[in-house]
Formats: sequence, structure tokens, C-alpha cells
Amino acid sequence: MTTRTATSKTADDQPFDFNLDAVKSEVELTPFRVHFDGRRWEFAHLNGLDIWDLVEAAEGGDMKAVVGAFKLALGDQYDDFRKVRLPQYKMMPLFRAWQKHCGVEPGESEASGS
Repeated sequence: MTTRTATSKTADDQPFDFNLDAVKSEVELTPFRVHFDGRRWEFAHLNGLDIWDLVEAAEGGDMKAVVGAFKLALGDQYDDFRKVRLPQYKMMPLFRAWQKHCGVEPGESEASGS
């Protein structure tokens, strides 16, 4: 069986079926601000995180998904946040509060759209 390869690329000025560039968030993507270890931390809104990175983090299971989401949301702050001891009993309440801030019910997949 031979593999087909595209021989020409459609020019950007040609008609398209859906303009993904025009899609805007239905909610304001305000950051989630947390006070922890005497410092203010700012988590980006869940809806603004890169889906590909979230999916990759989720492949490692629930805990990896949460940590991966924190890493993405904290951005440049993550290395400093990671240096602070975070007891396990605080992790899920933090995650649930962040989900609530972002309008996601606990246990609801961000990708579910419901």
C-alpha cells in the first residue's frame, strides 16, 4: 500500500470551513490568586492552558495531571512553588478551589465542555 502525500498546500487566502482564530473564550480568563507560604501565587485560568500539554500530563494518571496543570498554570513561578513543601492534604483542596474559580465542577473534565 502506498502512502499519499500532499503535493500542494492551500493558500491562506482561500476559503475555509471554520475560523478557529475567531473563537474567543466565553468566560473571562482571570487568574486564580493563592496565598501560600507567605507569598502570593497566581495560577492561570484553566481554559487558557494549552490542551496538548494538559493531555500529555493526564497520560500519567490523576496526580500527574494535577501537577502538570499546576506547572502549566504557574508558568515561571512553578520552580519556586515546587521548592515549597506542599503537604498532600492541601493539594486537592487547592485544585478543587482552582477548578471552582474557573467554573469547572470537581470531577468534570475540562475538555468535556459541559
